[in-house]
Amino acid sequence: MAATFLASTAILLSLGILSFALTTDGLNEIAHEFNFMGSEAHSILLVKALLLGIDFMFTFISFVLAVRFYNHASFLINIPENYDLSINSNNIVTAINQGAQCYNLGMRGYYLSLPLSFWLLGPIWMFCCTLLVTFVVYKLDHGV
Repeated sequence: MAATFLASTAILLSLGILSFALTTDGLNEIAHEFNFMGSEAHSILLVKALLLGIDFMFTFISFVLAVRFYNHASFLINIPENYDLSINSNNIVTAINQGAQCYNLGMRGYYLSLPLSFWLLGPIWMFCCTLLVTFVVYKLDHGV
């Protein structure tokens, strides 16, 4: 259920960012206010927004694949034992592990979206956010 919710959120954010970047000059106004150094050209801001949109597309695909693998594993788990198929526990474990890997990639896509979002405001903001996200992901991966 979480993967479905996160996939829906990712595709909505991706389409919203792409729509905002391609139709308005609001991105220029925001970037000029907070950018202390770095390029302020509209074409560079457009590339940054497109990279953010691509990141959310990657995140969407990862979560959709996670849902697919988890559904596949649930079908494999519920096959009766006397059914004449060569399904063993290794197939089920493989499907669950593939789903978990795709879910992990989707979460990493969300983590990557934070520095990319702050990159729209300038390189200093991106650097600070990258340090923060790196610290948080390290703590999540290695325990507190």
